[in-house]
Amino acid sequence: MRLLLILATSLLGLMLASTASLVVLGQPTEAEAKSVFEGLGCIACHRSGGIAKSWDEIVSKYRASAGRYASLDEYVRAEVSQEVKNKLGQDVNSWSDLFRVMSQLTGKSPDDPGVKTVESYLASLLGAQAPEVTQPPETPVTPTPTPPTEERAVGVSFIVAAVVALVIVVAVALIALRLARG
Repeated sequence: MRLLLILATSLLGLMLASTASLVVLGQPTEAEAKSVFEGLGCIACHRSGGIAKSWDEIVSKYRASAGRYASLDEYVRAEVSQEVKNKLGQDVNSWSDLFRVMSQLTGKSPDDPGVKTVESYLASLLGAQAPEVTQPPETPVTPTPTPPTEERAVGVSFIVAAVVALVIVVAVALIALRLARG
């Protein structure tokens, strides 16, 4: 009976730790990502009847592709590259190329907090984590003027999330041991 109590308590601790790490990492919800997407002005092109897929169509396509590709870059080459080439005349051969081009169309940089929110959410639909921006854009794209939007940074470092998760696991393990002894 004590062993069962220890196992159940440990499992609960692991579940709490994994949930806490998602909260601490600041993974955006679909509603948050959609709101930022709209606020960035992406809907100028990405709307029903527009020149590009609407938010709902994008989300549906990404969800349907979850687990089918080994990397975000492979996904872009297989599912997005040709469409962007046909509609914008831009070569996008990687995930970072895609967000470089799309962000510049809104007058933002790829490391803009709003762009990172949308990028992070879409990457999560494919079961991946969006890479950090490490290089400046290669070719400038003429930005489309958009009204100013309120931006907020999301997320914290992985180290902070790992420490919070570790503290939760240790606390739950100590409680389980105390219950088992007494």
